Amino acid sequence: MEYHIILYTRISVEDSDVGIDEKCESDSVKNQRGYLYSFVNSKPEFKDSDITELCDDGYTGTNFDRPAVRELLRRAGEKTVDCIIVKDFSRFGRDYLIVSDYVDQIFPLLGIRFISVNDGYDSAALNGTTSGLDMAFRNVVYAYYSRDISEKVRSGKRTKAQRGDYLSSFAPIGYQKDKDNKNHLVIDKISAEIVRRIFHMSGSGMRVADISRLLNAEQIPTPRMLKKKQGYHHKWWDGLKGDDFWDTSVITRILRDERYLGYSVYGRKRREELGSYRVKRTSREDWIVVPDCHEPIVTREEFQAAQQTLRTYREVKKRKQSGHLFIGKIRCGVCGYALICEGKVNPRYRCMTAALRTSDCDCAGSRILEEELVDVVWQSVQLYCKTFLEKKKRVDNVSDKNGIAAMQKQILIYQVSDKNLEEQKAILYERMIDKEFSREQYVSKRNFLSEKQKELHKKIYELKIKIKDLEERDNEREPSAQVIKDELQVDCLTHEMVLALLDCIYVYGNKVIHIDWLFDFKSLLDTTRRRGNSDG
Repeated sequence: MEYHIILYTRISVEDSDVGIDEKCESDSVKNQRGYLYSFVNSKPEFKDSDITELCDDGYTGTNFDRPAVRELLRRAGEKTVDCIIVKDFSRFGRDYLIVSDYVDQIFPLLGIRFISVNDGYDSAALNGTTSGLDMAFRNVVYAYYSRDISEKVRSGKRTKAQRGDYLSSFAPIGYQKDKDNKNHLVIDKISAEIVRRIFHMSGSGMRVADISRLLNAEQIPTPRMLKKKQGYHHKWWDGLKGDDFWDTSVITRILRDERYLGYSVYGRKRREELGSYRVKRTSREDWIVVPDCHEPIVTREEFQAAQQTLRTYREVKKRKQSGHLFIGKIRCGVCGYALICEGKVNPRYRCMTAALRTSDCDCAGSRILEEELVDVVWQSVQLYCKTFLEKKKRVDNVSDKNGIAAMQKQILIYQVSDKNLEEQKAILYERMIDKEFSREQYVSKRNFLSEKQKELHKKIYELKIKIKDLEERDNEREPSAQVIKDELQVDCLTHEMVLALLDCIYVYGNKVIHIDWLFDFKSLLDTTRRRGNSDG
């Protein structure tokens, strides 16, 4: 048999050598790859197999929102993979409940073999049974270990921060990490002059937008360009559409950064929960600020002068961006940056990229009225939603009937297994009467069979509940479908509807727009259609 194998590797975000000295991935991932290839080469059955490598380098295992995992699951759903091999269960994921669901239910259902080399686990050797208590216990340990190590790392970092150690992965513009001490900053002469100039311009009363425009006109290298020149690179640094220029947010962050006073600042943001990529700002009282940790670039007087100009700018900006329909959902289709909103009576959006540059720019500099967008977007919402719901209704009618039939068939199988277990218990009793084994042994064996019966009864109950739900529901299996139906009950476009349905609106020249939806209507239809065909 020619196998289509996926070798999946992952390394955590804590790995510190990624991106340094032009390294595209960490040594740990390389070690995992070599380990997995050695395993594959040692198995004659895998000879001449089609092997695909998928790697999540720099991602936590506490959730499954990872690019390579999404690609792996997509291929699994399309049944273009026969075998998945990982170094150990924790590489695939540290959430033991989700890992168990995939290994015990989803992958077997799709006919996919799963191998965890270090754990000695191979689903092909289980003959249809589940991975059992051993795997569940391992994954519980992995989950607790992940949380425990996270808390220890966080505590250790706070202790180091209180000593004044610099803990960020990369130094801010104007500094470099000390080659002899990675937790200490030293001044980078070239970029430090850029920082001093920015503070000087702001302190003399120059607005942030004017500073950005001037730096772009003089083609002053941006922080990202300077870091790449120093040999550093990070995959999350790549700007929208590869563009790289000074904008107001970059200038503002520099002018607000107290590290240029020689301070060490730690704890300004915090992850909402373990495994989440979302961070939230913390109050200043929770920051760890230690003075005199490295050589300052600007004086206290220069820093304060810049804050006076910046404060006025921020207040004006905040008033302009309050309460408009498409805020946070509209971008320039050329440069990819967010459009700003102007005006309260007749709100209008425009791209600031052209305004921040003096060279030619293809961005749409003309303004587009909000009322013009509302008409186009509302018509698109109605058309897409109604088309989706009509097609989905036809597909789900067939899918629900086939799904119910499959579950009823599974119930019969469970009932036959339950009857066989009851007969085994009767045979055990007769053998105990015939003195083939003691009463204690009989009780132990009987209890084991009873536990299996309980599991079957639970599965039968759950399937009956699912059948009842399918019979009572009217084409509302997909949560997205219910959201879409609810939004169509109103007669105009609302901000809540924009948040619920639209991912982003891209505006091009001549007021041409393109809408990316939060719901991939075509994908959802294809998925439900495939499900209907496979159930039949």
